[in-house]
Amino acid sequence: MKKSILFIILLCSSMVLACKCHIQSFGENFAQNDFVAEIEILKAYDVDFKTDEGDRFYKADIKILKLYKGQPITSILVRGKIGKTSGPACEIELHQGEQFLVYLNPEGEFGMSSCTPRKLLTDSKIEVERQAIHFLIAEHLKDTNVFYFSGDFFENYKDLIPKNAFGVYHLKVNSKSRIDSINAIQNFGTNKDAEIMDIIKREFTILRDMMSEVRNEEVTLILFFDKENKGVISNFNSCDF
Repeated sequence: MKKSILFIILLCSSMVLACKCHIQSFGENFAQNDFVAEIEILKAYDVDFKTDEGDRFYKADIKILKLYKGQPITSILVRGKIGKTSGPACEIELHQGEQFLVYLNPEGEFGMSSCTPRKLLTDSKIEVERQAIHFLIAEHLKDTNVFYFSGDFFENYKDLIPKNAFGVYHLKVNSKSRIDSINAIQNFGTNKDAEIMDIIKREFTILRDMMSEVRNEEVTLILFFDKENKGVISNFNSCDF
């Protein structure tokens, strides 16, 4: 794996100890999850599932502060044991009053673990993520379930002062998973925008996941600018969980 992607994955993985999470980009998180919302934890409590497997789950009642995608829910299933969570088992302990932006799926009663894509509402990157979500909704952009796998092309761009914290691009991808054409839905707003787009078109390989490539499709790619990250421009808005 190329250095820029490895750096982000290693950084994020260190947050969950030995738990191995499948790291996804912001675009993947938004496309693959049916429930996207800002929530507050009202209370967490044990539930008797009457199975050995269910012994490592509890429930949390939530209040929806802002619903971006999906239908309202009032509780979530959480992986772990209150007061005895295991980091290597991808368990998480939620506390009353905590507020998150979360991406959840209805499978497994909207289950949440330490691998669940989320950000605390106090996170320094939360406003950028809100802006990106609002942009995707306003522009009716859906096919964002992609990311790029390429090299370190943007390390020399960290001194740029972008007008926009993220760029959004419509791509036509050929049978070799390379880009035939690129159009900016939103650029970063710098004097290097054309150069950045040329690098994307010339160098990027577009993937669905680590095992499959995009072929002969039109997709939407979201990239974030963050000079604090080694890669400067990437699929990730800091750590997306």
